[in-house]
Amino acid sequence: MTENKKQQLSLQQALEVCFIIFEKNCGKEALIKFQKDVLLENSDRAQFFREWHAFVFAAIYYGFSRYAPAYMVLEYVRSIKYFLQEAGYEQGEITEFLDNQFQAYIKLIIEENVKECPKLFYRRLLGTDIQDADRRSVMVLSGAMAMLAAACMDIFEKYEYSVD
Repeated sequence: MTENKKQQLSLQQALEVCFIIFEKNCGKEALIKFQKDVLLENSDRAQFFREWHAFVFAAIYYGFSRYAPAYMVLEYVRSIKYFLQEAGYEQGEITEFLDNQFQAYIKLIIEENVKECPKLFYRRLLGTDIQDADRRSVMVLSGAMAMLAAACMDIFEKYEYSVD
């Protein structure tokens, strides 16, 4: 029987995987389409992007923190500032984002309440309860969030992390 050996990732390689996941899920054109797909095209685009970016960072944390050593996870959190700079955020926006959007989603993730993220998204974006939102919109957004969180778990499970 052949043993499947997991690929080893260094800290740099692990952070690159995190960045790739962020980039793949946060492209501007894709987010504009996604905003329409979830029937939220009338919401503020910049706010929609910030909320989605925050969720994506939290979903990456969700998967990465399950499998990677704590020091790598800490470096990922520290690197979010860099990821945001690459995404075009200004320094003041980065501070506001980390203290506001990211803090809200990461709190749910740390508390193991991933399923509450869609509720938070609607409350923060529209100032409304999820029960008052369009059902199709809720289904699409909730499904996308669940799939992304599960995908992050699957991605990070496939690796071993070198402690160097």
